[in-house]
Amino acid sequence: MPTHETVDQIRTLLETMPKERASLLPALWAVADEMGWIDEERTKAIAEVLNLPVADVFGVASFYALLPTEPARPVRVCDDVMCRLKGSDALIAELRREGIEALASPCLGRCDQAPAALIGKDPLVHADASNIRATVRGEG
Repeated sequence: MPTHETVDQIRTLLETMPKERASLLPALWAVADEMGWIDEERTKAIAEVLNLPVADVFGVASFYALLPTEPARPVRVCDDVMCRLKGSDALIAELRREGIEALASPCLGRCDQAPAALIGKDPLVHADASNIRATVRGEG
């Protein structure tokens, strides 16, 4: 059961959205953008506000790899064809060796600026270990 505070926060955040299933994905993105991630309490609050089953909300939230479901923000590195050709596999391996949580991600839509990465919700193009390291540390 979500707290009243969480439900009120999400109700305010989603007040302009229609309370229907079609609003679910935009609602999840809005909550993730505003609150950082979608945890169990937020999942239940979204379900309550949109009057949807919790299982439906959880199913959508857990299906989309780019929706954060925990506070840790891994670096997501595109592993589609163009980014692989530009070295994304080696980049992921290097980041992991340095202790940076790096995950292979589906296409990030930045093929013309490969390799692409996503740090939190911020895209990084022409990504390499040094500019990712600087961004993760808040220097970039």
